[in-house]
Amino acid sequence: MTARLFAIVLLMLAGSVRAQTGAADTAGRAQAAYESGDYAAAINLYETLVSSDLADGNVYYNLGCAYHQNGDLSRALLNYLRAQAFIPRDPDLEHNLRLARARRMDVQGDERGWIEGLAVLTSGIVTVQELGWGALLAWAAGFGLLAAWILRPDQRAALRLPLAAAGMIAMFVLILFISRLWVSTNRPAAVVLPEQARVMSGPGETYLELFPLHAAAEVRRVETRNGWIRFVLPDGRQGCLPQESMESVWME
Repeated sequence: MTARLFAIVLLMLAGSVRAQTGAADTAGRAQAAYESGDYAAAINLYETLVSSDLADGNVYYNLGCAYHQNGDLSRALLNYLRAQAFIPRDPDLEHNLRLARARRMDVQGDERGWIEGLAVLTSGIVTVQELGWGALLAWAAGFGLLAAWILRPDQRAALRLPLAAAGMIAMFVLILFISRLWVSTNRPAAVVLPEQARVMSGPGETYLELFPLHAAAEVRRVETRNGWIRFVLPDGRQGCLPQESMESVWME
């Protein structure tokens, strides 16, 4: 788990000379704290960058590494997942994600819902923005071939197969893009924070206790009511936990 110095990225993101200087200084001090083994200080400095809206994939990756080294598996996984939205194909990130998931107590399988499964399938490969651009380009190519098919009757036989292929590719990429948007809006990912949390059948302590969940379990939020969150697990089980027992990967 190696943190990265990303002052150049922060310099590009910052909006003024003062902000650039402050961000670069904070990044450098965070890196130094991490390398010296002062993970608590590194966490505070990286969190400062996050709260200042200067976070990118490397910031979240470094913050996840600092939490991991500090023994907080839940927040390590949480920030690795946040980093994945920016740098999904990063090999170090993918390695640390697998490591964090292997160290948690709850064994979790694949998503049962087909929409959620499609979203998870692409989350480690492309960003939402890349999917959006891919869908746009695929549809543009399809419409270009359609225009050629209409305007060049003599070429219709040769264009029939490419047009059909382009249409299928465009539709498939669009479905992938919509699945990511739907899941992020209607089933946002969250991570369980406590070492052990009691899952209840309803939003309150008076309901039936169903089963325990442990630190770094991944869930999808369904609804919030009376300070409790109803969630669904990848295997389809549902339950309720107090709102403070989990943190969303992306806050609304």
